[in-house]
Amino acid sequence: MIILGINDGRYHNTAASVIIDGRVVSSIEEERLSRIKMDKAYPHRAIAEALRIAGIKPDDVDIVALSNLNRDEQKPAINRLFRHIAEAGRDEPLIRRFYWKQQFQRFTRLLKKRPAPPGILADRPAHTVEHHLAHAASAYYCSPFGNDRIGVITLDGSGDFSWGSVWIGENGRLKEIEHLHALNSIGLLYSAVTVYLGFKATRHEGKVLGLAAFGNPEPFLSRLLAHVRTDDWNHLLDARLARVTLRQFTDMGQDVIRELCHDLCREDIAAGIQALTERLICDWIRQQAIRLQVNRLALAGGVFANVKLNQRILELPKIDNIYVHPNMGDGGLATGAALEVHARLQGRLEPSLLEQVYLGTRIDETGALQALENAGVTFEKPDDMATTVAELLADGKVVARADGGMESGPRALGNRTVMAACNDTEINQWLNQKFQRTEFMPFAPVILEEYAAEYFPAWTPEHVTARFMTITYDASGTARQHIPAAVHVDGTARPQVLRRQDNPGYYDIIRAYHARTGVPSVINTSFNMHEEPIVRTADEAIRAFQAAGLDALILGPFLIRA
Repeated sequence: MIILGINDGRYHNTAASVIIDGRVVSSIEEERLSRIKMDKAYPHRAIAEALRIAGIKPDDVDIVALSNLNRDEQKPAINRLFRHIAEAGRDEPLIRRFYWKQQFQRFTRLLKKRPAPPGILADRPAHTVEHHLAHAASAYYCSPFGNDRIGVITLDGSGDFSWGSVWIGENGRLKEIEHLHALNSIGLLYSAVTVYLGFKATRHEGKVLGLAAFGNPEPFLSRLLAHVRTDDWNHLLDARLARVTLRQFTDMGQDVIRELCHDLCREDIAAGIQALTERLICDWIRQQAIRLQVNRLALAGGVFANVKLNQRILELPKIDNIYVHPNMGDGGLATGAALEVHARLQGRLEPSLLEQVYLGTRIDETGALQALENAGVTFEKPDDMATTVAELLADGKVVARADGGMESGPRALGNRTVMAACNDTEINQWLNQKFQRTEFMPFAPVILEEYAAEYFPAWTPEHVTARFMTITYDASGTARQHIPAAVHVDGTARPQVLRRQDNPGYYDIIRAYHARTGVPSVINTSFNMHEEPIVRTADEAIRAFQAAGLDALILGPFLIRA
């Protein structure tokens, strides 16, 4: 059975995925083709590319799976949320007026008729999957825990009028436990603070996370907690903070944030919202684990892009392991929707670990050669690419790599990556300047699995999520000594733990670098210019290489030197 999953533009990061007999064979976001960061346009190009990568035609598709519910399906959720807004507004006239005059119009616009898939796909049977169920399915059915009973939790800004959900995953099926009202969204609150600090919502929350390590969470944390009911997650945020979640990016919401932190520096503001997020969510997840009687969790939704939060969750008592879906944000909804529809139609779908995420457009020798000839650049084809590149890295050179299938999700994991030695902390500033980025967190390291525990003592081989760079660990003394450029001011790092079977060519470079230097790790940052999506094609890789002024580029089996 072939299922085409589509996230078709209700929110952001529209995407398409192809699932064949319950196995993910391709997945790509529209932004990678349109070159518009976090594109929310209908994914016409992504659909065509996902089908091409999978080696199928539109008439091969049996079923279309759509993330997010249609208008009629959403009515009960809308009514629940409206009642919740009205209840929160009893003591807050501004919210009540907003509820009646503006929010209804906003939701009506969101519920406009969704576009049909193009061509013959419009005639295929279509199934809709609620937003948070699609998130949950992406985490559960791609998790490493098999048919064992686990907890599945989703948290984001909002989707289908909820900001989170709780499920039990067992024997190949998901059972709903609870949905959380969007009015109480910590994700939207975090985004509102992101905007107040001068960044872009849904895009730069990672900058706030990095900035938080430089600040003191007090008194902002206490000020926020004064408006939180930790014993009632159905009414978690009081009317004042509910104004923020309703209109987080307008004067109505920003005025509240301004009142709470007008006398604080940006570092302390970032530290306060990060501390609130960690405290509230970790306490709540601990309660959910007890409630569900589980010690392993599968997680998805944009909130779990917060790698420091994920570390805190893994450190909770009686939580043995967590799995964060590699494309945890809305770009993963297409995959989740398709997997859920497969399980729905077959009665179940046994979870099977997503071993690798190189599910996008491939760069092969033929395509690389054509791009090089078109660009008119000089290149070579080394007999031993790994040793050649390791020597460049050891000499302090910065090398980009664009080879094989593009990664699905926000993390570059070797195939659209920029590498550099981690021994000089100045490399972070140099790379930021080259790629026109503003970052407060050091670039992440890739490390050979054989040495991961030496550098990150809390890591174990069962921590599959570390293969996808979705969690931080406390760095050891060895790490601080040998890869200081990858260790944050708070003593943590976000590693990609690499096995050879996951990416042989990438692994061999790091292994050769280890043989040359004694250090089994280099910096791995995404290959893209600031505010641009990660490069997809060989042509884009050459242009980004030239624009950034890097020292070398691996393009398929070829090497370009500056």
